[in-house]
Amino acid sequence: MTSKAGGRFSAVVNRLEEGIMATLLAFMTILTFVQVVLRYAFNTGIVWSLEATTYSFGALVLIGMSYGVRTKSHIAVDLLAKKLPGKVRHYVVSFAVACCLAYAILMLYGSSVFVERLFVLGNLARDVPAPKWLLTATMPLGFALLAFRFLESGWHVLQGKDDDEEFGERGEHDASAVMTDEGDEQ
Repeated sequence: MTSKAGGRFSAVVNRLEEGIMATLLAFMTILTFVQVVLRYAFNTGIVWSLEATTYSFGALVLIGMSYGVRTKSHIAVDLLAKKLPGKVRHYVVSFAVACCLAYAILMLYGSSVFVERLFVLGNLARDVPAPKWLLTATMPLGFALLAFRFLESGWHVLQGKDDDEEFGERGEHDASAVMTDEGDEQ
């Protein structure tokens, strides 16, 4: 895969990730607002709103993990790594990324098995009129996105990029970085 094609794919994943997170957050906010108005103004409510909000919040967290890795906004314990010489720091960062990637792959596998079993069993959600496997399908999606982000981080480390920033010194969440539509800093 060429660098240009890889950049385009990454940009599509970025937009997908952000779009899903924005949609879930908007859905949860609107549903909760409507539920509060119905409850206090009309003494009624939507039966499935709590369960829908719970599943939405879970999906938001799962997809938000990969967003946090991409923007380097996760908490990083880098006190030791910053003190190491360049080559040793490179190996420590590589090892950390490999461990994180292994975790993401294991969780991807486990969550895929879980969703498959729910599909086979045909369980339905308690209040939401949907199959439980469909509502939990964001688990493997979230861990697949997380694995993708750790693969990206690992690739940057192998290329010698981001060694100083891999533990999160400056990410996209930094107000001084203005991003264009193509993903280039200005």
